[in-house]
Amino acid sequence: MREEMRFSELMEYYLEACSDRKQVTEHLDELLSSFTGATVMDCSVGTGFITLDLIREGHSIICADGSAAMLERFEANAAELGLDTKPIHLDWADLGGTFPGVFDLIICRGNSLVYADVWDEDTHDGDTHDEDTHDQDTPAVGAAAVAGHLRSMYAALKPGGFLYVDIPVPADPARPQERIHHTPCEVRGRRVSVSETITLLPGAGLRRWDVRMEIGDEVFSFTRHSHVLDREQLTHALRRAGFTEPVPLEGNTLRDHYEVLTARKPFPNVMTRFAAPVPALTESR
Repeated sequence: MREEMRFSELMEYYLEACSDRKQVTEHLDELLSSFTGATVMDCSVGTGFITLDLIREGHSIICADGSAAMLERFEANAAELGLDTKPIHLDWADLGGTFPGVFDLIICRGNSLVYADVWDEDTHDGDTHDEDTHDQDTPAVGAAAVAGHLRSMYAALKPGGFLYVDIPVPADPARPQERIHHTPCEVRGRRVSVSETITLLPGAGLRRWDVRMEIGDEVFSFTRHSHVLDREQLTHALRRAGFTEPVPLEGNTLRDHYEVLTARKPFPNVMTRFAAPVPALTESR
């Protein structure tokens, strides 16, 4: 990948080319309309893709991310849109300590959770990694990382508050490798073509994500690894973190192979615990 194209910018081309931006924006707009006057955080805001559109439409969202490079791009994008919004550089592990019991809704989307503590270990230049290059204790480490971050998100929520999180749909063990070729499209006046290969590495408890992109007449590639986390495992981790009412949502994901779950931080006593739920967060499959 050439030096002039930063990874944060490359990811924006990728998201624009591979995501149903309109569908997700409309869904989140409807969701946030159920939280008028509430305190909302996007804790995996990245470069602001979709979230900045929502802020421009009048929604109040506190934005945070653990990547300084992504937030640098966020600030440039916000300035370009004329938005006076400043993101917070904050790791998930520090959410609860920094904002104890503050939020009515925390959003963690874009398939971010499964990259807990492994995203920055990979390269940007397309070098792939064999299963043997990762610690064979990764499944246990991954489960501990995800659980710790969920506990921190739980601590940052008010009683009765909701977490909105998405994960990839699990790969079929009989087909450990999936190749996806996206329809070429135009992004910012440049033709973009994306091919990606998702490989299950069961011994390491990881998925490898190899992406090749053609942007205009240039070719870029990158590789990332993520933990394997299915709906059952996430539901279990949410309950262990203290959440109740884990519910899958339908028809509102950033990508076709993502799925969304929501969960609630219970009220401290039985009488208020069963208050009427927010309709937008209780749609089940």
